Amino acid sequence: MIPNSIRLADALQQMEQAETGFTLRFVLADRKRKKAGKIVEWHHCRFSRPKQGQRKKLVPAEEAAPRAGRQPAHFANATRNVVQGKSTQIRKVHIWLILAFNGKKVVLS
Repeated sequence: MIPNSIRLADALQQMEQAETGFTLRFVLADRKRKKAGKIVEWHHCRFSRPKQGQRKKLVPAEEAAPRAGRQPAHFANATRNVVQGKSTQIRKVHIWLILAFNGKKVVLS
């Protein structure tokens, strides 16, 4: 293993369990606009969804409000929703484009 590196699976697990924010460095890519290659670094990131213990209680379907849109296919598309800093804007990050997590190089093996 490369010194000062972390496996992608371990990095994703640590992101899920992070109590405080984490730092991500990744490559931007946009197929619609045909732009890619810019490397950005975000500090104080967190996943947009609540942790397992913080999820809302389940309510019967007839009492629940209808949901707008459809559920994201994060695992099929290899993406995660991330919120940066104190912002409320949710940004989608492709996990295969992550270069570093908390200053450690991300490796695929």
